Amino acid sequence: MSPITLAAPASGVRKSALARRYTAAHYKHLALYLILAVGIGFRLFHFFYNRSLFIDELYLNISLIKLNFWELATQPLAYEQKAPIVYLWSVKLCVLLFGKGEKALRLFSLICGISALFAFIPVARFYLKEWGVVLAVGLLSLSWATIYHSVEAKQYSAELLATVLGLLLYTRYHNATRLHPLLLWGLAGGFYCGSRSRSSSCWLV
Repeated sequence: MSPITLAAPASGVRKSALARRYTAAHYKHLALYLILAVGIGFRLFHFFYNRSLFIDELYLNISLIKLNFWELATQPLAYEQKAPIVYLWSVKLCVLLFGKGEKALRLFSLICGISALFAFIPVARFYLKEWGVVLAVGLLSLSWATIYHSVEAKQYSAELLATVLGLLLYTRYHNATRLHPLLLWGLAGGFYCGSRSRSSSCWLV
């Protein structure tokens, strides 16, 4: 007598597939947020470690401390330094609010470095598949260069954020046809140019 095999109910198969997909998605989200937490932790550690300013940081921040907002926009900086006006004014505001210490001079760079990580997630999701997103965010989050520049009293972290935001705006508005989103995109492009050094390319499409 041949054994009788019973087919698994279709509903049970569907539930099993959904459970597997949920588990995979859960692990991907967990890996993504763990990487973000580690990257932010590295940045905060170096920020609160509060090392002394390097010579190139000193060259730029002498002008930030001495000059007012108008002078930062209209006068050449000391020691032939150059930086975007958005960065200069933002750091000047931090100096006025929190004093002239190293942490105040680096606070805006820290904010930009951490913000770039979160802004990069939807950009990565636009171009990559699930585990590719985790890998891309991990590379940005744990890169020694991005960690270092996130706690440096220079403009590079702000330029990183401006670049990521430029990509984010492209993913949101590249198919837009209505006036309102196109106007927002154009205004953001002007702000983007003000957030980049003159030597940097202004490529917001």
